[in-house]
Amino acid sequence: MSASKLKLYWRLQLAAHFLQKRADRDLLESGNVTTAQLGVIAVIGNGTNVTQKDVAVALGLNESAITAMVRRLIGLGYVERQKSEHDGRAKLLSLTDDGHAIHQNTRPPFKKINTRIESVLDDAEIENLADYLDRLTEAFR
Repeated sequence: MSASKLKLYWRLQLAAHFLQKRADRDLLESGNVTTAQLGVIAVIGNGTNVTQKDVAVALGLNESAITAMVRRLIGLGYVERQKSEHDGRAKLLSLTDDGHAIHQNTRPPFKKINTRIESVLDDAEIENLADYLDRLTEAFR
């Protein structure tokens, strides 16, 4: 059967949409951030000397989209921006204490989502799905 007949693109979009909505609801309850904002926080929190360009590349987004999210996260008190000591043009991003707390406190909502996924897919199906999604990502990157 073809991808077209099975409407795979639509099914992927629908699944991603519902997963993101659930994750956004849970994250907003526990940490006042969305999945997109948490992505920015995670890249900053897991790196060193991180710039907005680094975040954009890591998340596969335009730098202009990251600029808006970083401004919002600065406004929320989760991220700081400082000039680089090595490159006067670059601004480095770091998490505040509140940002580190958000980074740590958002694990429970994702645990709930992963538990739900594990309730409908067995281990082999999860491994296959991860492989399929990785391959699709690489094919369209």
